[in-house]
Amino acid sequence: MTEYTDAVPIWPAPGGRPGSKWWLVAKDGHPRTQVLTVHCGDEPALPVFSGEGEAEMFVWLGGTFEDGWRATKTSARELGSILCGPGASVKRVALDPLPGMICLVSVARERFLDRIVPPGKSTPVDAVK
Repeated sequence: MTEYTDAVPIWPAPGGRPGSKWWLVAKDGHPRTQVLTVHCGDEPALPVFSGEGEAEMFVWLGGTFEDGWRATKTSARELGSILCGPGASVKRVALDPLPGMICLVSVARERFLDRIVPPGKSTPVDAVK
């Protein structure tokens, strides 16, 4: 059973690869409102998806569809903003997870940010460290 943590509000992102697209689970499908976070052991994690179908399957299998959570597209910039701003308490990013499998497919927040920020650019995480 997936345990859900508090949702994270979103604001415009400071950097990242503008062409990269990701999918999150957001309240009522509005990415600027709040996104769903889940537990990976004792740490909060942000489920991130490579496609809309994967995000919708997570919502459907997790039973959160009735609660107003929807798959929503986001950019690498927005994702960086979430992870370095209001979502700085998120310690892990789960890539294309299924409910109950969050920890098996998760990486550290900093490692994920290193992958989505272009080489040679300072990561938003550097300002948080």
